Amino acid sequence: MVVGSRNFTMSELIERTGVSPATVRFYLTGGLLPAPMKLSANRFLYDERHVEVIRLIRILRERRGLSLDAISQLLPDLLPDLVGKPEGGVFHPGMWGRVLADRTQEKLGASTGERLLERGLRAFAEHGYAEVTIDDVCRDIGIAKGSFYRYYASKEELFFAAVGLVGARVVASIAEGSMNAELDPARAADLLVASLTPFLGIIFDLSSFSVRRRPGYRSALSALVTQVHEGLRASLGPAFPVAPDELLARAISTAVRDATSESADAPGEPALGGERSGS
Repeated sequence: MVVGSRNFTMSELIERTGVSPATVRFYLTGGLLPAPMKLSANRFLYDERHVEVIRLIRILRERRGLSLDAISQLLPDLLPDLVGKPEGGVFHPGMWGRVLADRTQEKLGASTGERLLERGLRAFAEHGYAEVTIDDVCRDIGIAKGSFYRYYASKEELFFAAVGLVGARVVASIAEGSMNAELDPARAADLLVASLTPFLGIIFDLSSFSVRRRPGYRSALSALVTQVHEGLRASLGPAFPVAPDELLARAISTAVRDATSESADAPGEPALGGERSGS
């Protein structure tokens, strides 16, 4: 193995990539990542290649909906030297078009991956992380449980992908609203509240796990806040009278207040995957 200019531990790798240790080990076992530098029986060091490849896998899964099998076949073309460290970086510069382009032969895989992500997003938002099972998600979209692992290593990885989709949906709503009408602070706040409210369950779980220092969650929360912050800045412009941070804080506070004040009168949501027995 060729060691990079700086090596780091598993804890830094998961902070920088937002994946869990279990996901890193899953990728290593599947040959998707280069072998780490072994210092002792239970201590390994990683480098920038691992960060880049994990980010590439996430792009391929979230934007293209590719399965892990498809990604493992694509990586040799995208990576000139998965084990070594070629001059100029890991990736062929001209290959990024293939990463983001649509290909007819992958339509079926993309469709299944997108359905899993969409159903996972809805399930996590409506029922919370703890109540969602892989069995339920697979049953609801009509696939075998074994097929799930072609796209996601775990329920946690599906959750992180759903968080990324939350950010994209909120940013898209803000952008659309700003194009349809000129926004003043009050209307911008209302738009942001309406965009965030459907995903409060996911935001609550993400924040809770982050506070409890579960690996990868703080990084995912930071990435979500940054994504929404940058979307606000781009849509509202530098001359907007309220700073994006302040607007986002107000919107979250309002969304939480509205959700908790209405919760006592709201009818119960139907259980994911059918009726659950009472506790």
